[in-house]
Amino acid sequence: MQPVTQPNGLPPRLRPVTDVKGIGERRAALLAKLGIETVRDLIYHFPRSHQDRTRTTPISELRVGEMATVMVEVVSTEIRHLRRRLSLAFVRVKDETGTANATWFNQPFMKRVMAPGEKVVLTGEIGKYSGVQIKNPDYEVLSGTETDRIHTGRIVPMYPLTEGISQRRMRSMVWAALDQFGNKLEESLPRTIRRQLRLPAARTAIHHVHFPPSFGAQDKARRRFVFEELLKLQLSLLLQRKRVGAQRKAIEHRLDGRLLEQLRKSLPFSLTKAQRRAIDRLLTDMSGPSPMQRLLQGDVGCGKTVVALHGVATALDSDYQVAFMAPTEVLAEQHFLNIKRWLSPLGLKVHLLTGGIERARAEQIRHMISNGDAKFVVGTHALIQESVRFKRLGLVVIDEQQRFGVPQRNRLLGKGDVADLLVMTATPIPRTVAMILYGGLDITVIDEMPPGRIPVVTRHAAPDEITNVYEFIRGKVNEGRQCFFVCPVIEDSPKSELKALSSTFKRLSGTEFGQTRTALLHGRMSSEEKETTMSAFARGEIDILFATTVIEVGIDVPNAAIMVIEDAGRYGLAQLHQLRGRVGRGDEQSWCFLCGTPRTREGRRRIEVMQETSDGFVIAEEDLKLRGPGEVLGLRQSGPADLKIVDLVRDTKLIETARAQATLLLREHPDLEGDELRALREAALKGSTNIKTA
Repeated sequence: MQPVTQPNGLPPRLRPVTDVKGIGERRAALLAKLGIETVRDLIYHFPRSHQDRTRTTPISELRVGEMATVMVEVVSTEIRHLRRRLSLAFVRVKDETGTANATWFNQPFMKRVMAPGEKVVLTGEIGKYSGVQIKNPDYEVLSGTETDRIHTGRIVPMYPLTEGISQRRMRSMVWAALDQFGNKLEESLPRTIRRQLRLPAARTAIHHVHFPPSFGAQDKARRRFVFEELLKLQLSLLLQRKRVGAQRKAIEHRLDGRLLEQLRKSLPFSLTKAQRRAIDRLLTDMSGPSPMQRLLQGDVGCGKTVVALHGVATALDSDYQVAFMAPTEVLAEQHFLNIKRWLSPLGLKVHLLTGGIERARAEQIRHMISNGDAKFVVGTHALIQESVRFKRLGLVVIDEQQRFGVPQRNRLLGKGDVADLLVMTATPIPRTVAMILYGGLDITVIDEMPPGRIPVVTRHAAPDEITNVYEFIRGKVNEGRQCFFVCPVIEDSPKSELKALSSTFKRLSGTEFGQTRTALLHGRMSSEEKETTMSAFARGEIDILFATTVIEVGIDVPNAAIMVIEDAGRYGLAQLHQLRGRVGRGDEQSWCFLCGTPRTREGRRRIEVMQETSDGFVIAEEDLKLRGPGEVLGLRQSGPADLKIVDLVRDTKLIETARAQATLLLREHPDLEGDELRALREAALKGSTNIKTA
């Protein structure tokens, strides 16, 4: 397609979409539902797929149920009125091999469009109705030339739509926008980068990404816009990080303090190489000239907490306070008990602040925080309340960051003028997703497990095998081991066939496990009830703990050897992996039973993957493939602007390429100065002020 030359005027990004021929206020209102307000928005409304309609099929070779494109002549057209408000446009067509009928419901204007003698190209599903039928086909009338063919006879774009806009209408509007303004599109990628990565220029690529002459041209055009989108995002993240660093003078913590040295000497085990690498990076950050902003990512049981404690000790040695925030009271209490066990022998007092603490005690702790007497506080969202004021906050540690909103994290970080930040997660996140979710942070991965960990044996238990599982559990309980029994919902529902916790607990406690000590744990219980139950389980006073996914993270009971998960196929892979991680924490063999019969292909595949591997990062990649980027990114509560064309599964290499190019660009052009970088600079600066990602 050759774009029409326009007179000088505003660029597409500043023109309202109504400047496109054929788009009035009514259609503009419909487009606004898709986030399309400017001409550039419309041009950048990328197809979700393309259909190859370049090959025509003779009528004699059409097959029922298949999609086909035919080039035919109109023989006759009639409008049949079937009943009130329902009509059928019935068009008889022919080619050299036979005749067929094209039909459209409630489109009486076809009487004018499909005039006898017209040559047309039709694309639609083949059916049977008074002979061979082409059902509701896309059409193109060949008015003496085939150069302006849009809807058929070519590789055709298929778009995301909203109610009131058909594929045909969207295609026509995009075509018109490109025809008028395609040659006005501003180039945003420097020539050197385009040449290095062999990317087409914007004005060529924008036509080929919509209406390509070949699938090869479409792939090249798409690659260019994927890279552009990722480059702008990574520049925004890096500029945001740079801005934060410039606003805050870093604490240059001392690394020769008493507490850090005592912690090192008190460890009853040797650190893994991965832990030592993580500690080195952590301490280098904390003693450096810029504020630390680091993500510590590692699988369940890899030893992230002991790495974090080296940072805690460093901050305390430098006479700063530390805030350690967890997303739930159960997890905060678990951290509090574990950390107290590590640091109390070193003479350090650890405090706990959660919503479940009695008012007088909470007020006392808040007072100690404000006057600096409470040096190290573990807590939940209670830490970000307005009434909590730190005297000298130097380090913020946040566990399972994806369970918080980023504004919550920033609120806690803002309680100190110069606090460093360490974010931890045991939720396996594919590297590509981590670069989107946590693009503003340095990422450290602990990719090594402590020696002696025995992999959990994972088995699928079909309904006819469940009694064998119960017998196995009784045997292990008699040997002194403990069991988690997880159900997906608390109460039974007539609308759901899922196993409910309350009825399962009642039934099994009175039958199969009538001779064992059982208890319930779920999110509706009070904090005190949950703490009492978990403490009793940790002390070995409960044999089988029936629970919901409230035990997904942070529960550390080395004697627990069995995990039973009912309706396992309904959970995501990451959640199954987290649940399995509650067992296998001791030095003896543990087991995980995935119960139920998955009804979907995805559910069956999850069960297979869990039996094939215990590597959290392999599982995370599989989870991304199964659920897709939208659902995995949905783990965040806030994040960057929607990625319009990037596919996190398909575009892995380009994500890393964009990160590298963004880093290089800012190293060579710290302010992105120069005319060639203007568009990138504007997009990156706008993004860095609006971005909400971690």
